[in-house]
Amino acid sequence: MLHRTGFIWIIVVLVALRILGMVLVPLTDTTEARYAEIARLMVTTNDWITPWFKPDVPFWGKPPLAFWMEALSFKAFGINEFAVRLPSLLATLATSWVIWRFALLTGTTRTARNAVLIYITTALAYVASGAVMTDPFLTLGVTWSLAAFYLAPTAPRWYWRYGFFLGLAIGLLAKGPLALVLTFAPIVIWSFIHRSGTAQCHIKALPWLKGSLLTLLIGLPWYIAAELKTPGFLNYFIIGEHFMRFIQPGWGGEGGGERSVRQCAQASQRHYLAAMADGVLSLGFDCHRIASWQNGCSAGP
Repeated sequence: MLHRTGFIWIIVVLVALRILGMVLVPLTDTTEARYAEIARLMVTTNDWITPWFKPDVPFWGKPPLAFWMEALSFKAFGINEFAVRLPSLLATLATSWVIWRFALLTGTTRTARNAVLIYITTALAYVASGAVMTDPFLTLGVTWSLAAFYLAPTAPRWYWRYGFFLGLAIGLLAKGPLALVLTFAPIVIWSFIHRSGTAQCHIKALPWLKGSLLTLLIGLPWYIAAELKTPGFLNYFIIGEHFMRFIQPGWGGEGGGERSVRQCAQASQRHYLAAMADGVLSLGFDCHRIASWQNGCSAGP
């Protein structure tokens, strides 16, 4: 069993190594460079409504939450690789805390430690935690919403009851309507499976009216302001980025090119590889449990 001191040391080492990479490794691909430049322009132009790809070209491919955080980090720590990557690390640590609390409230301390270690040692999560990306913020929002939905009946603290709606707002400002799909799809499936009464208990525990107003109050104003400032944004982002890029070959989206079936397949392969570390660590935990069970059986009468 992993004890408290060992767990803390593993977390400290992992975070320290990630910070070292954030400081020493230059911006490594087109995504990091593009998003970092958008955040830099946000600082230099003082335009906090429209992200700009170039001084005269608006960037409509993503909402601004990640760019806001990166721009604020630029202001605090200067224009450098560490500053622009720091918000992703903080978002990942916040997600780890949500996972920790959820596992602790629904299981044991051992479960919580294992859950956090599995999450932060997953290749995709670990790389994204020190990269200029929007995904850590989307992950935080969706994780918070799902954990809050499950815990609302038994842990009625404000950050669970209203955390569901705060998570939705974070997701909407980080990635857009995709956050709603990633949140409500598993909830609908789980509610169908547990439709005998358990699901109703979780649904009724949430303050839907006040919470929905809170989500709209946080997430909606930017969408309205962005459309008013650069007309055509909503059509491009809602329709184009979420539908046309997948069904219309040659549609000029965020990357300026078509998203072919082959590209989607390649993306899926990368995600499977990115989850490999998770599978290895999970397998290690399973082997340890099997060995412990066999030892227990051997010691029996």
